[in-house]
Amino acid sequence: MLPLSGLLARFKNLTNTERVRKEFVCEVLKEYKIPLDHTKVSFSKENIFLKVSPIIKTEIALKKEDILKKITIKDGLRHIKNIF
Repeated sequence: MLPLSGLLARFKNLTNTERVRKEFVCEVLKEYKIPLDHTKVSFSKENIFLKVSPIIKTEIALKKEDILKKITIKDGLRHIKNIF
């Protein structure tokens, strides 16, 4: 019988896809000089929600179309339609 650590070893290299998607959104926003931590990003259906100040939300709203184009390039984010 194999020990539990041997069975779980194959899962060590799996990535957290939710975190990868959040970090990709943060990378896209950094291109527009909007620094953001991945913990401030959440997803719901076709929307991205950002926990940021109103000033930053206004900045994002001005560049929304360009940001969405870059975000929807990623496979797991093609369904995104809006940023809040």
